[in-house]
Amino acid sequence: EIEVEGTLSFKPERLNGAGRFDHLADRRTIEILEHRRSMRQPRRRGWLIRRALLSADVVSLAAAFLAVELIFGPGNGSNGRFDSLGEYALFIVSLPGWIVIAKLYGLYDQDEERTHHPTTDDLVGVFNLVTLGTWLFYAGTRLTGIAHPNLNKVIASWALAIVLVTLARSCARALCRRS
Repeated sequence: EIEVEGTLSFKPERLNGAGRFDHLADRRTIEILEHRRSMRQPRRRGWLIRRALLSADVVSLAAAFLAVELIFGPGNGSNGRFDSLGEYALFIVSLPGWIVIAKLYGLYDQDEERTHHPTTDDLVGVFNLVTLGTWLFYAGTRLTGIAHPNLNKVIASWALAIVLVTLARSCARALCRRS
């Protein structure tokens, strides 16, 4: 008989199968362990954080775009090929580019390395992401002639996106810490 810290004891001859200690845990615990064993690769904290941050980025960028559209009015200053519906479609098409830029800046990778990664550490990356994404979008639409965005609208979108992306990433991290 083996005793662990005076509270738990078991007899080696009572092992079930190849070194299992099923008699030490309740049925629900055993089910959870079996489920985890059957998974190809258990999901780690980084998996959850990366998806939460990606969702926060997309939602906050969309919120900034929609807020600016409501403040300035849809299509205001466009003078291009798109009406307000076209502007929404152009924004949605540009979202994968924003995600790639965020990935290149390492905004989804740092949480795996450190368990406590405050959003203030992301501020420079978020600033660079939003600045580069905004100006690439502005220059790309101007140079190709697809649209001619109003510069005031672009600057308002840029400033609001920096604030909203930072806040959304902070909220996403807080929610992930609770789960």
